[in-house]
Amino acid sequence: MRVGMATHVGHVREKNEDSMGWRDGLFVVAVGMGGHNAGEVASALAVEYILRIKGKSDFRRALKRAVEQANRALLDMAGKDPNCSGMGTTLAVLYIKDDKAVIGHIGDSRVYQWRQGELRRLTRDHSLVEELVANGGITAEQARNHPQRNILTRALGTPNLPEIELVELPIEAGDRFLLCTDGLSGPLSDEEIAAVISEDKSPQELADSLVEQANGKGGPDNVTIIVVEI
Repeated sequence: MRVGMATHVGHVREKNEDSMGWRDGLFVVAVGMGGHNAGEVASALAVEYILRIKGKSDFRRALKRAVEQANRALLDMAGKDPNCSGMGTTLAVLYIKDDKAVIGHIGDSRVYQWRQGELRRLTRDHSLVEELVANGGITAEQARNHPQRNILTRALGTPNLPEIELVELPIEAGDRFLLCTDGLSGPLSDEEIAAVISEDKSPQELADSLVEQANGKGGPDNVTIIVVEI
């Protein structure tokens, strides 16, 4: 297994509120939200709690427990520190063990799988525009530029514990997985992402190239990427 990671503040925002990390086949990206430094704090805390997971024999259960603990910690911190009031974060998780992968997410951070020339999105954005697309209210193309595209329907740091959506699937040698924040999936279409992820390059080169592509589209947001090749 080979891994590449990259993050960049972009060309519009002053600070990077994304966080990422990995350990023992477990990969995480998160996008923080909130004033002052609260977004950065929220995303870092979420990644920390997920990477603490031990006893991965029942990973799905352990992940749900870690999400609950992270949500409680965010609420406690927001209650004690006025600067952290209203902070929250998205979450995208990939866990690889033997011949299987477990994917979990909250919010609009995404996980993709590239296999034999085809890019497949494994997550469904928990966002208002995604619901509008699902209900036939707008097209996927309209969603990309919709004025309410940043409104999430699930996020960590809310009083009502958000449910993490889970998917489990078999993996094969040669598979590539991409975890990314909306700083990539916003400016780049899935077709543009596929054109890069299919290149004959190392995971680190692919991650760097995707960041470069996002910044080439104006870098409207922080962008964070993990590429995992089986």
